[in-house]
Amino acid sequence: REDLKGVICWMPHGRAFKIVNPRDFELRVIPTYFEHSKISSFVRQAQGWGFRKLTKGRERHAFYNEYFLRGLPHLCKKMTRPSLTKKVICDPDHEPDLFRISMEHPVPESISLDDIN
Repeated sequence: REDLKGVICWMPHGRAFKIVNPRDFELRVIPTYFEHSKISSFVRQAQGWGFRKLTKGRERHAFYNEYFLRGLPHLCKKMTRPSLTKKVICDPDHEPDLFRISMEHPVPESISLDDIN
């Protein structure tokens, strides 16, 4: 959405999103789509769905999930809430380089229903 460009955006490679303005995100996005109003609750909920927050490089502070890719909403059906015993522990020394991955396997700009079936 154009009106949220300065609040939240996709990373150029389409494999992660970044909250550009946390305060505006709290005021304009969270109350519209969630039943709470705090960014800490949003982050906890996102992590509960397997999103990981990147801590290094150009993607610092961006969130990614292997099934949350720009233009491929059908992949969200594969997302699950990991149980406590299966939670992935984030290791900053082993974060993926999403820019490098996207050079080898770019996210398509658009997809048709024929591509899904």
